[in-house]
Amino acid sequence: MNSKSSVFFESLSLAGLTIAVLIAPSPGIAADPESASHPPGADHHEHDFSDVPKYVKAFEGPKRDVWQKPDDVVSLLQLWPGNVVADIGAGTGHFEPHLAKAVGSTGRVLALDVEPHMVSYLKRRVKRERLGNVTVQKVAANDPGLADGAVDRLLVVNTWHHLPQRAQYAAAMNRALRPGGFVVVVDFTAESPEGPPAGARLSPATVIAELQAGGFSARTVAESLPLQYAVIGQKQGASKGRPAPTARQRELVEVVKANAGSAQFTRGVNTHTVETLEKALKPTDEPELRALLYDDSAIVTRTAASVFSARGDRGLAVLREVAVDAALPANNRSVVDDVIWTANARPKHPQ
Repeated sequence: MNSKSSVFFESLSLAGLTIAVLIAPSPGIAADPESASHPPGADHHEHDFSDVPKYVKAFEGPKRDVWQKPDDVVSLLQLWPGNVVADIGAGTGHFEPHLAKAVGSTGRVLALDVEPHMVSYLKRRVKRERLGNVTVQKVAANDPGLADGAVDRLLVVNTWHHLPQRAQYAAAMNRALRPGGFVVVVDFTAESPEGPPAGARLSPATVIAELQAGGFSARTVAESLPLQYAVIGQKQGASKGRPAPTARQRELVEVVKANAGSAQFTRGVNTHTVETLEKALKPTDEPELRALLYDDSAIVTRTAASVFSARGDRGLAVLREVAVDAALPANNRSVVDDVIWTANARPKHPQ
């Protein structure tokens, strides 16, 4: 879990008895390695988290930020003011101040964990640090406890390898996301000196497969983490196929191509080109603008994508839906992906 302090209970049925098994994450930087780290070759084992101060000292130590890079991790979520983001496995709340700042006073952070001592501590921390947009909630191990369509983003750091029945859990996360939403999973590489023992680690390919089993379109993403990898799982929508060209769509294509000469010098888009297309759009042109994302011209695709991107989170949601459409040509997908992932560099303002 992202504080590497939380625990999960998995109910196992054996001879008619229900056994609670504690799944304790590796703390990485542990104040007491013998009591806080994974026993060799084990992942499911009983663990006492009642001594909260010890784990706070271990999980919130200054060395962690060096390799965890919380600001960089949060940037992968591409959060906007007003977003709702759920931090699954919040633990001591290492990411909560960063997430709270990213979504602003109009947004919400749902800090979820299963370990009661950590939940109690995190509630006190939220109050102490006046994180008014953070809600702490105790949840079950096999379900994030989120309503359908309740969140824009999900963050799962140092936690995925501890979850039971991950494909089913992925499906629950998928249902919880709004259209255009996605989950970012961050976990340890095989070579990392931090994290669980080798037998408990998951490869990016395994995480991708498990997210795909839950209905996501998943892939690794570029990150700056020295000891970890990041996988994004994009919520998919039903493909309607490649839109058929219409007379109005062809008119809008001509608007873009009229500026194509200057646009070529800025990888297919510039401010003038985007503004020209925006001025040409009518309120009834939303389907036509979306259809331009499927156009054979990279300049047309990039310009249309930039118009959506300029609309903030609601426009990026459209781009994320289109980016995972099987009907979108591969070249267009690379353009749309590029616009999505560079959008986070611009200043964010409430939409």
